[in-house]
Amino acid sequence: PGWVSRDLVSPAPPLVMNGILFAVSGGGPSAPQLTPAQRAQQARPAVLYALDASTGKELWNSGTSIAAPVFGVGPSGGDGQVYVVTYDGTVYAFGMPMEK
Repeated sequence: PGWVSRDLVSPAPPLVMNGILFAVSGGGPSAPQLTPAQRAQQARPAVLYALDASTGKELWNSGTSIAAPVFGVGPSGGDGQVYVVTYDGTVYAFGMPMEK
């Protein structure tokens, strides 16, 4: 491999846009025996990471901006925005600077 990212808790499928890899650390256990509600109770809020797709260097993360866990749904994006949908149905939109 060219690079390895930090460990992510229950990672969702990543998104690559404009040379940046967006990865979500879902924050929750992936134990199949738990119901979604039980998983949500044991989970921590998700974190979105922006990594340089060439080097893996962390460029930015959402910190504590996201208030709920994400279970298996990766980020989506377009028009300079990256979207993350959490377990409770909240959609978070993060802006991305447009190149000139």
